[in-house]
Amino acid sequence: MATTDDTVDVPSLEQLQTSLPVEARRAFRRGFYFKKVTSGLCRGYVQANIAGVQAQHADDFVEFCRANEGPLPLLHHSQPGDFSAGPLAEDSDIRTDVAAYNVLKYGEYVDIVPDLLPFDDVLNEYAFFYTGCSFSFDKILLNAGIHLEYADNPDITVSMYTTNIPCHRVGSVQGPMVVSMRPVPRHLVQVAVRATNPLPDVHGAPIHIGCFDALGIKDVYKTQYGDPPSPLKEDQIPVFWACGNTIKEVLQHTKHPLSFTMYSDCMYLSDIPSDSESSAASKVITPDGEQPVVVDMVDDPYQASLVSEAVLQKLKQLQNVLRDGNVSVGTHEDDGFMKPILTLSHSSHIVMAVVLPQKKDNGYETNGFMGTVALANMLQAVGKEVTLVVDAESYLHITKIVKVLVQKALLQESINVVQFPDTSNSSSARDILTQSDGNTPRFDHLVMPIQRSDNDNRMCKQLFSAAKDLNVFTFQGSQQCSSDVYGYAITIALYLLGTCSIHDRYRRRGVGFPPSDSELQVFKAALPSIKTVASVVEILESHGFCCDTGTDSNRKNEDLRSAVERLCNVLL
Repeated sequence: MATTDDTVDVPSLEQLQTSLPVEARRAFRRGFYFKKVTSGLCRGYVQANIAGVQAQHADDFVEFCRANEGPLPLLHHSQPGDFSAGPLAEDSDIRTDVAAYNVLKYGEYVDIVPDLLPFDDVLNEYAFFYTGCSFSFDKILLNAGIHLEYADNPDITVSMYTTNIPCHRVGSVQGPMVVSMRPVPRHLVQVAVRATNPLPDVHGAPIHIGCFDALGIKDVYKTQYGDPPSPLKEDQIPVFWACGNTIKEVLQHTKHPLSFTMYSDCMYLSDIPSDSESSAASKVITPDGEQPVVVDMVDDPYQASLVSEAVLQKLKQLQNVLRDGNVSVGTHEDDGFMKPILTLSHSSHIVMAVVLPQKKDNGYETNGFMGTVALANMLQAVGKEVTLVVDAESYLHITKIVKVLVQKALLQESINVVQFPDTSNSSSARDILTQSDGNTPRFDHLVMPIQRSDNDNRMCKQLFSAAKDLNVFTFQGSQQCSSDVYGYAITIALYLLGTCSIHDRYRRRGVGFPPSDSELQVFKAALPSIKTVASVVEILESHGFCCDTGTDSNRKNEDLRSAVERLCNVLL
């Protein structure tokens, strides 16, 4: 065990705030500052979480870190019996150079020790993992003008929470993600995002902005790690970064016979500057170096999303095409175009209310059916689960048409079709939207057509009312909206978001992997085209429905083809 009998040349805690990391490591090695949290120490240098695991599990642990780069950006891992930190530091011994260590047996904490020397008889069979820590970018945030409460008080540290987000499992290695939270004034949120985006080795950009309940955090003032924040001010937004304390949850859930990690927030202090251009921690996370943009997604409770500058411009172009074509877009809250497509992109289970084409004096009104087909196809392509809800009169027709659409590859796969009861009972909609308990939402997003008849008014009104009560996101076009064109525009918007690396990482919270080349090809194949529009029209006609007939049919069809062409041109 390290000794404490010689206090000569031991820097004070105040001095350690600006000292070189090697000085702090030497102090820890000699037994000083047992259990001292390293937040605020050696500012401007990369700090690391550590885990010691049996060599037989090392390969799985490496893959696990690669599969969960947000919470566990892997800086270095040692070979069994190597106790140096490799490229992270000189004059270092991982057995002694952390202020305190946790010892776990079968996932349970059994001891807190000042060093690991008592375990020397087994440590030659262990590999040590070093993953990035957000303490590393505190100085960068401070320099960007973002106040950090804990930076003024050495006795407290950042607030951290265990979330409902499961990490991507590899073998037996598993566990939920932990996040750190820093309150940021709303006008500085984008500053915080852009300050940390180029630092993927220390967690990079935030993985969530706003409403903490979306992460399974019920009370932001009750932390699992670190210290609770002071009461949030009216202009402050809770901003969440993936956190390296995830490594502790992983060791607990994986339940290896014996493992080690740092105690509390006693990080390993490396010699790598966190704000250096030569630092591994300064890699830009997007290949083209595009800047992320914070885009409001939900007003109450506030949530935002991230997209790249280039994709945001293309989304605005889509919106302009709709406006130029006199297509009015909106939601039940009149939020326009951007918020609905972002909430849809963040959803997993979508229910779409569908109304068949209806006969009018001059032909058939499609009620957005073709746009719905295109949207459902893209939702399936990007990995969403889709359900259609239809009225009793349309049920048999829709199920037959869906089968043909799948056969013709106009849908990725078959879609579950649910019949809306032919009754005025208002509980019918709630029964469709919830699990068997009548309270837990079955879906997280409802897409509705434009209401033009008493029948679809009744169905849609009941669905909307139930969705609002269950806090299920909802959007639909306005009465003046050409709903087919609107559906095509949303389809293309989802493609843009699905291929945006900044949005993709934010949407999946930094866990899992970006789309593969083959998956990107599936996204592309789901884009609408003049050919696919014609194919859907042909299928409708074969089932006794004409999308448009009468004197204005040619003009209407030409307008639709022109609109689709202009929307697709945004991708060029």
